[in-house]
Amino acid sequence: MSNRSLEKLFSPKSIAVIGASDKRNSVGRKIFKNLLHEKFKGKVYAVNPKHKKVQGQRSYPSVKAITGNIDLAVVAAPAKAVPQIIKECGEKNIHAVIVLSSGFSETGPEGKALENQMLQFAEEFQISIIGPNCLGVMRPCHHMNATFDNNVAYPGSMALVSQSGALSAGILDWAMNKKIGFSAIVSLGNCANTDFGDILDYLAHDPHTNSILLYIEGIKKPKQFISALRAAARIKPVIVIKSGKNKAGSRAALSHTGVLIGDDDVFDTALHRAGAVRVAQIEDLFSASEILTSAKKVTGNRLIIITNGGGAGVMAADRASELNIELAELTEPMVNALDKVLPSQWSHQNPIDIIGDATPERYHTVLDICNKDENIDGILTLLVPVAMSDPLTVAKTVIRDSKKFKKIIFASWLGEKQVKSSWKLFAKNHIPNFATPEKAVEAFSYLADYHHNQTLLMQKPAPYSDKFKPDISAAKKLFNEILSNNRFMLTTFESKKILKYFGIPVTETIEAETVEEAVNAAKSIGFPVVMKINSPSILHKSKVGGVFTQLKTEKEVRDSFKTLINNIKNQNLHADILGVTIEPQYPNIFDREIMVGMVHDRVFGPVISFGAGGTLVEIIQDKALALPPLNYFIADELISKARILKPASKFVTLSPDQKKNIIDILLRVSEMICEFPQIKEMDINPFILNEHGMIAVDARFVIQKPESEKPYSHLVIQ
Repeated sequence: MSNRSLEKLFSPKSIAVIGASDKRNSVGRKIFKNLLHEKFKGKVYAVNPKHKKVQGQRSYPSVKAITGNIDLAVVAAPAKAVPQIIKECGEKNIHAVIVLSSGFSETGPEGKALENQMLQFAEEFQISIIGPNCLGVMRPCHHMNATFDNNVAYPGSMALVSQSGALSAGILDWAMNKKIGFSAIVSLGNCANTDFGDILDYLAHDPHTNSILLYIEGIKKPKQFISALRAAARIKPVIVIKSGKNKAGSRAALSHTGVLIGDDDVFDTALHRAGAVRVAQIEDLFSASEILTSAKKVTGNRLIIITNGGGAGVMAADRASELNIELAELTEPMVNALDKVLPSQWSHQNPIDIIGDATPERYHTVLDICNKDENIDGILTLLVPVAMSDPLTVAKTVIRDSKKFKKIIFASWLGEKQVKSSWKLFAKNHIPNFATPEKAVEAFSYLADYHHNQTLLMQKPAPYSDKFKPDISAAKKLFNEILSNNRFMLTTFESKKILKYFGIPVTETIEAETVEEAVNAAKSIGFPVVMKINSPSILHKSKVGGVFTQLKTEKEVRDSFKTLINNIKNQNLHADILGVTIEPQYPNIFDREIMVGMVHDRVFGPVISFGAGGTLVEIIQDKALALPPLNYFIADELISKARILKPASKFVTLSPDQKKNIIDILLRVSEMICEFPQIKEMDINPFILNEHGMIAVDARFVIQKPESEKPYSHLVIQ
């Protein structure tokens, strides 16, 4: 949608309410009343062909009967009348319309047909439509309440964009009680032709908006959304809450990767890559906005906690541990400095318990010491209103120090009656303050996430730069041959071919149709060997008894060949059996098994996963995700998120060479995925990692006939 039409939506000089009414409890009556009573500075016209006056104002039979220009039309008419109304708006040269009416695609095929008819006129006349089936739009700075809600938003600097009208109303009611203001409230409804991406593009440059809050139920235009989200997040904080987090993914997955990854996992990964912050609860939208719009940012997640009550400090520390917030270690110079100014019974660790009789001067001295330490990113001050405390004077001290010190200082003054005046003072001076220690730590986690996600946002993937050049033409030829035979699952042999074309090391695999060929293959590779059923129809061979390991003699190979073939035939799997494959036996006792996978998400496209492999893959469900294309930084980040390779796991820390090996493999996988939209799902499992390098033992590919054989336009590495 054009910025010009959205400017008319957010800053109109004239509004026509089509369906304005005097009828009690009607949408048309409520919205017309809201516009009149909010003292909107522009002109407001009533349109209703059945009445000459509405709420004491002249009523027009149609928008075309109004003399002069109309910037914005608000439609509160029956659904069947809306397409014709949109046509008349277009003929009147109105390019911004809010359709409050329900009865469209949300109701079924008939409603969908009405919506399509409405959209045809919108496209013909280049009209931006908010809705249908929405609450409307508020713009408090212009005294515009183009909604049928009972509440009116206070002016503020946060914009709320929501798919749910009911939730918008609920958030507004909650925010009014808290005296929280907004720069804009937009209820998108069905997102028929104006979606999150369009609104984000506008709000990113809106001078009245400092932060953007999104409530999302689903994304209709993912590429546009991500593009707009990335652009907006570069300029101001974007904070997201999404419903449906625990719904099971709807994809029918064939690979391990597809089984492990849910839709919500991918959504989370996409948000992080775009530089946004995700929260879990409605209240957190405002907590995150408060701390993210504070003047100071962080470059890490190392937190120091200063408290006059040990219990409050422990509560904060526990929440920090749950959120993977690092409690900063007290250095020897810090401990020595604190020993000089604190009672001997102070905690001598983080949280710094400065004892219940802490004076404002003691708070200041400790804050000063912490501010000078380079190993600290943020300072949380806690105050429990015990008999000896002076909450208001301490608050004034914290405010004064916060203005002078370089680090972010935020607060949690516990209680209510004794600390209310401190809360007001914090708010007046823009010092983030939270009702509980846990909420304060959660807010800091959003600040740390924001820094981290902004780093991801600024990454620019570059072409893979090692000496190996992938054989793209050979891979393309193989994919096309398989698809031409209406086959969508590759054999192990074919899968490893694809990997080799991209320089990914694979174990030797020899196909054998007969017992003798299997024996000769085993002798060629060297005992012990692994035998697997060779069938493009069987993806998970071990689940159907299609894998025999540790075959050490010719006799074992002969016996296993017959047993394996008979086992598969006896299960009536209707599989096309091509014989077996013979491979070397892995892993050895000191080898690590990891998995690299890919699944095609229906909204965001290809997603790379990395984690534990081998038999552990579905047991511990270790999964770290990233959206391609990758670069060195993003690949390193992907590795760091996997539990299997963390120092706390059963494995020792990776050596620099081993980490470089994994990163190289991930970059090649990323290049392969970006190049071929034919790949629908993929598992390379297990990947064996040892002191000699990295090698793929098994691989599975599920492919598809793509809409275009060109590489993904949004993933091409520039």
